Amino acid sequence: MNRLIGLCLLTLTVPSMTAARDDPKDDPATWTPIKIPGKQQAPEFADTDEWLNSAPLTMAQLKGKVVVVHFMTFG
Repeated sequence: MNRLIGLCLLTLTVPSMTAARDDPKDDPATWTPIKIPGKQQAPEFADTDEWLNSAPLTMAQLKGKVVVVHFMTFG
């Protein structure tokens, strides 16, 4: 029964998803960058206990590169 309901929902949502994809404003090739006023600098990493997969890096070493920071908390 759950599979039947899921299949019905999937059948109803897929056509609407493909219609939204055809919108030209959703195409990244047509986007124009926005200039954010002011000078914004990322802060140096502080209070970091451990780095995974590399030695500790500074912001100067990361300049011009894409950086993904994954914050994880316990509690």
